Amino acid sequence: MTNYPTLTIIINQHAASGRSKNILRRVIKYLKKEHVIYHICSTPKDGAQKLVRDLIDNQELDHSIPVIMGGDGTINQAINGVKDSQFPQTALAYIPAGSGNDFANGLALSNYHEIEILQRILTAVIPKKINLGQVEINQQRHFFINNLGIGMDADMAHFANQSRLKPFFNHLHLNKLIYLSQINKVFKQGPFQVKIQIGQQHFNFEKIVLCIIANHPFIGSGIPILPAASPYENNLDLVMADQLNIVQIADLVHKILTNGQHLQSPLVHHYQLHNFSLTVTSNEYGQMDGEDLGNHKFHLKFSTSSQQFWL
Repeated sequence: MTNYPTLTIIINQHAASGRSKNILRRVIKYLKKEHVIYHICSTPKDGAQKLVRDLIDNQELDHSIPVIMGGDGTINQAINGVKDSQFPQTALAYIPAGSGNDFANGLALSNYHEIEILQRILTAVIPKKINLGQVEINQQRHFFINNLGIGMDADMAHFANQSRLKPFFNHLHLNKLIYLSQINKVFKQGPFQVKIQIGQQHFNFEKIVLCIIANHPFIGSGIPILPAASPYENNLDLVMADQLNIVQIADLVHKILTNGQHLQSPLVHHYQLHNFSLTVTSNEYGQMDGEDLGNHKFHLKFSTSSQQFWL
């Protein structure tokens, strides 16, 4: 009999409007067939962060591999729980079970069935180091896996999360459409000023409508806004877009979805950075890994960190 590691499955059973439960059933069936010892913990209403931190601090994992099952919000919470714990180098495993799964897209996990991902976890020899974004908000440290956005993408995330249509689109596996359905509300938002500080250098951008700090190529359920970005590189990509008319938006969207040439547009600003500060002086919506940051001014300090994953 193969000597597999013990697993502690930490699942958000509400992810993807409950579809994560179906994935869990298939995973359990396989684990039983292979005689793998496992435990299951369901995330509470306030998310996975405290649960993961407590499991690590109280040494309840008992040398098992913590396997996170859920969407981008769940894995974000789990990583922040690890970083808040007494053992911040604890390695995680991840089986995507959300509606967007951009982190899985960035790691190319979306190319595999959940049982294939499970098999990779069970047979991995050493964990791999994945880059994280680190941001200081109001003197509090947070980590993100995908991106932090201010402007159009955050507007769409805010209105999509408020929409009563979200469970309907999730059920049909049409996650991108929930964001596109909110586009008319997004166009009502005006441009804003962004100030960037890199060391002693200061840069001002006057009419920005989109500002994204990203850790890998994908946003919005698989849209490749930064084709060359990699979660294995120790940097972050900053991309900003100037105020656009409808024709310019259509052209940029076409380039994003076809040839990746949008980054060569004079209306788009793209930088690869490691440590920098960003200030938005007007009240705008923000999002971090799809979670709503509210509507307010922002002063953010960015750097990078890392997290070990069994992949």
